[in-house]
Amino acid sequence: MKTGIALEPIDFQSMHDQVYDQLRTVLMRGGFEPGQKISGRMVGKALGTSEMPARAALGRLLAERALVQKSNGTFAVPIATRRRFQEVMELRELLEGHATFQACDRIDDHGLDELRRSRDGLARALEENNLERYLDFNQKLKFGIYRYCSSETLRSHIELLWLQCGPFLRHLSTDPSKVRATSYCEEAVDALVARDARSASAAISRDIRSGLEFLLVHGSFADDSDPRLAGTAT
Repeated sequence: MKTGIALEPIDFQSMHDQVYDQLRTVLMRGGFEPGQKISGRMVGKALGTSEMPARAALGRLLAERALVQKSNGTFAVPIATRRRFQEVMELRELLEGHATFQACDRIDDHGLDELRRSRDGLARALEENNLERYLDFNQKLKFGIYRYCSSETLRSHIELLWLQCGPFLRHLSTDPSKVRATSYCEEAVDALVARDARSASAAISRDIRSGLEFLLVHGSFADDSDPRLAGTAT
């Protein structure tokens, strides 16, 4: 029976996915502090949604080890041990270098233009000591490369690693003057423009390795000697 009202069905799942995607992106680029508590109510209020899709998104991120859940049900960003963080970053170094190598011959002119814009934005953020913009352009630049690699499985693994280490990128703010020395993104973009896959891969790997070495000195970690603290929040 026709109702005479032209309505489109509401896609309930779409709302859940949108909340999840936004939270995931913010976690990956370092938008939350290690140890920061996150509630469904807080997320729902910030995004203008009900608490239900927010809690569903937090549950998915918990399953991906991007969050932990305390005994009282509160979600929080985990604080990794030094050893765990080093393992994740070393895997990033390996996988992202390989993804960059794969992407080099596949990236088109539009992709290269986007990388140039991200490179310039990254440079301006470093000059201004603007951590938020630096983290934003850092993520845009790197995933602007990886989306051209031929392996969807490789991209998925890289995203999971970023979920686990993204919050620790905020420790770069402890000494902004030295962040520029740890960045090799400009060299990576130049090599991609020149279609030099080996040099581009090496530059991205070096960027991640230098970031790891910086953060091992300046980051705050859970105690390696106490296995109960590994991956938990305070």
